[in-house]
Amino acid sequence: MKSSKRTSVSLNRNTVDMAPPVSSLLLSRQLWLSKRFWVAVGLTVVVFSLLVKLGFWQFERGQEKQALEQAILARADSAYRALSVVLEDNDWREESILGKKVEVNVVPQAFPVILLDNQTHQGSVGYLAFQIVLTSDEPSAYALLELGFVEGRAERSVLPTVTKLDNSTFITGRLYRKSTNPLSSELMPEVGDVIRVQNLNIAQLNQLLNIELMPAVLQPDNLTRWPYDFPWNPLPLNSAKHFGYSIQWFSMAGVFLLLTLIVFVRWQKKLRHMEVKHDI
Repeated sequence: MKSSKRTSVSLNRNTVDMAPPVSSLLLSRQLWLSKRFWVAVGLTVVVFSLLVKLGFWQFERGQEKQALEQAILARADSAYRALSVVLEDNDWREESILGKKVEVNVVPQAFPVILLDNQTHQGSVGYLAFQIVLTSDEPSAYALLELGFVEGRAERSVLPTVTKLDNSTFITGRLYRKSTNPLSSELMPEVGDVIRVQNLNIAQLNQLLNIELMPAVLQPDNLTRWPYDFPWNPLPLNSAKHFGYSIQWFSMAGVFLLLTLIVFVRWQKKLRHMEVKHDI
């Protein structure tokens, strides 16, 4: 009997000593969840930071466009300046040139008309047409003179016939620069009797024609009985659109953060439930 009792006590002690305090399976699962947690935290920080940066970038662009809009409005009431003075200043920054009113005598040159493709005006699709002229005032320069919006034909292969200046003409108008598309800024010319281009890349146009054009375009405002309209759209994206985009990015950042917090809370509840279940 005594031997039997001693054996029972010994077995009980061995059983107690062998029982682990925490399940190895639970430990490995907690470790796996911990790794996932830190990976999720890292991704959350990266995505949230990116959305916030995009929001601030659009907000800053909105402020820049707002300043440009105010400058353009101020120049609308200013007097015309000789284009030769602008050429001597040689300041072709967007904020310095957009909407600046100038006057100049121009002489048409024997170059093909330039047609800027994929333009819209009052619901119609067509081209913005440009003629290369030479300013007669010193210092003289080659310049792109806008001829206006020309409606396209039903067949894309058929290009419209464009009315242009034939004689030396005194022009008053305003200067602008076409904004470049960061995704597509190549000239992509189709050369013929006229030159159709996809982007008004003046640097590449200079290489194509082997001339040096003024970096800005002149849009006239004194051509009477002219067959084409002159759309004025110096800023494709105005400040209001940029501010709207910034709100969208900030909203996306807020929604993303909220969803992340919801997932985190649910994950914490699930982990606690697992711990309680193990304790039981």
